[in-house]
Amino acid sequence: MDMIDLKQKELADWQEYNFGISSVEDMVLGMSEELGELAHWILKRKQGIREGANGNDCKAEIADAFADVVVFGIQAMTYEGIDAEDAFSNTVMKVLKRDWRNNPQGIGETQHKQPE
Repeated sequence: MDMIDLKQKELADWQEYNFGISSVEDMVLGMSEELGELAHWILKRKQGIREGANGNDCKAEIADAFADVVVFGIQAMTYEGIDAEDAFSNTVMKVLKRDWRNNPQGIGETQHKQPE
């Protein structure tokens, strides 16, 4: 079992134990909240007006918000019956096949093209 698969199962068990059965909508709302936190810390770092726990770089807060987005995303995939490991691997394969320098218009590319 791959690491993402293990974490997907652990997160599903944790979610049910702590909050009962939730929904994909709950997870997407959670992702939205965490994206807001991520945007907050990136903006404050850019503006130079707030320090994170480890100084000006806010790296710990940014890393935490990114990871929270991933956690909610994995949980949302669970509720949708999507294998997170497969989805991630397939998407990475599609992204790595794209050649935006030679095909800047993305001709022949679609969001939902199946990997070969």
